[in-house]
Amino acid sequence: MASHWTDVERADAHALPTMLAQAVIVGTTLSIGAIACSGFYLSMIGNVAALLPWMSIVVLIAVAFAYIVGFALLWCAESFTNRMREQFKPWAYGVVGLIGYGIWGLFVMSATMNSLNQPLNGVVLANGEVAAIAVNYAVFGFIAFLLAQAWATKLAARKGLTIALLAVQIVLAVIGVAVLVMMFSALGR
Repeated sequence: MASHWTDVERADAHALPTMLAQAVIVGTTLSIGAIACSGFYLSMIGNVAALLPWMSIVVLIAVAFAYIVGFALLWCAESFTNRMREQFKPWAYGVVGLIGYGIWGLFVMSATMNSLNQPLNGVVLANGEVAAIAVNYAVFGFIAFLLAQAWATKLAARKGLTIALLAVQIVLAVIGVAVLVMMFSALGR
């Protein structure tokens, strides 16, 4: 942990900040999970969109979590595990991710799905579907935060790979914003 609040923790002097590497790992893991599960989520709302545009929206939601809420949760997990044994830290990070991303899925993803499903099909998600989304998001949050703590120092040392992963996430999120704007503007007509 950094000795002063303005210091940035790095694995070595030439590496990227550890928390940035952790956020990139979280964003990458959640993006892969979003791509893998986008068909599952789309089937819950009656195929209101094509799979590829829907996938970009789901990736946007994952990337938004990683770099908005995720940074705060990584900081909380770091503070929480400050005096914990090294072998337990990834698991504690995983629990923080499980809770945080599970809540994000419960509220943000289900609200996004309902905002598309209700105007087009006249129905909203059933409680079982909302629970399935929350559990799915919680599992991916656990995996992402566990990997972020376990692999952060290795990824921080590889600047090129870290920046490339970050750039891919940003591009996918920008595409997701464009698709989301187009979908909601079509609903408003």
